[in-house]
Amino acid sequence: MRQHAGRALDRLKRSARKRLPFLLPRSGPLSDLDGDMQVAIHLVSHDPLIIYTPIGGQRPLATIAAIGRRLASRRAAFLMMPSWTLERPHIVEQIGGDLAWYRQRFPLHELIFLCNTEEERRRVIAVGGTAIFSNHNLMVSEDIFRPLPEVPVEFDAIYNARISYTKRHYLAFDVERLLHITVSIGELPASGDRAFIRRLQAQSPLHHIANPIVDGLTDRLTPQQVNRAYNQAAVGLCLSAAEGAMCSSMEYMMAGLPVVSTPSLGGRDVYFDPDYCIIAEPEPAAIRRAVEELRDRAIPREEIRARTMAKVWPQRRELMAFLSALRERMGSTEPPLSEWPFPGTTTLRRWATVRQHAREIAAL
Repeated sequence: MRQHAGRALDRLKRSARKRLPFLLPRSGPLSDLDGDMQVAIHLVSHDPLIIYTPIGGQRPLATIAAIGRRLASRRAAFLMMPSWTLERPHIVEQIGGDLAWYRQRFPLHELIFLCNTEEERRRVIAVGGTAIFSNHNLMVSEDIFRPLPEVPVEFDAIYNARISYTKRHYLAFDVERLLHITVSIGELPASGDRAFIRRLQAQSPLHHIANPIVDGLTDRLTPQQVNRAYNQAAVGLCLSAAEGAMCSSMEYMMAGLPVVSTPSLGGRDVYFDPDYCIIAEPEPAAIRRAVEELRDRAIPREEIRARTMAKVWPQRRELMAFLSALRERMGSTEPPLSEWPFPGTTTLRRWATVRQHAREIAAL
């Protein structure tokens, strides 16, 4: 009972924090009450000011309202990447109202949704938003995630997914040799995280967790360590029913792994190819059969990587053309972008408080 009450209180606190940026004045001592809100920001351009940032939750524009208030006097464009599917009518309806509110208060700002699917784009436009189709898996770095021919394959499959019931780890339990990469982001209490890890460890002596385990909890791997783990497996797994575009789905393919996925919302299937990706029913036996089928096809890893990049680069060039036109519209005299301006997903996820980000932008 106490644990349920604690979770309910945490949910109330998170909900209140999401509402706060919409309630505060533009200036004065109260305007900084949300200054400790955490947000990830990447500056695509300093002048003109173009900011790339993920959005999510029940009030996706909350972080935009918080950082936008601190930049109210500057012309700026926000490129907003949905970290969770927007194919949810009640969320998009909320976005429509918040967009109207934001435009009235911050007329110097342009809000642009980089949607993971065409359906997301359609829904955002229907409520008055500006949106383009630009799946966030374009941001995954092919320099980090790549085949490593010297690494032997020891596992039938690998599943890179945080500790969360939404990730449906149990669907992979019938796979004979399985490698997990998993960390907590606080969805469960520490005791729940430890129980989750113990359950993964108890499934089979042929199942392993790639992360170091300290005091019963998994520690994070570097991106290079994640890539090495991918290369130890024959197939990559994507088992959630809904989320964002799931960066690991692209990481698998850049590393040359075929993919077994369940049907899903969120856009992770945008770059899938039926030659090396199977959409299987969300049932352990079906997942095992699909893994064994792709494992036995033994498709060359360089072929999977090359065909994946052949799908990625045309859409990267489309986004570069869009950004070049945006910069010109905002008064830039710089030539059109000729190189990909994003440094990779890990760098794009530099989290800090909105107060700290605002100070850094002001200093520039």
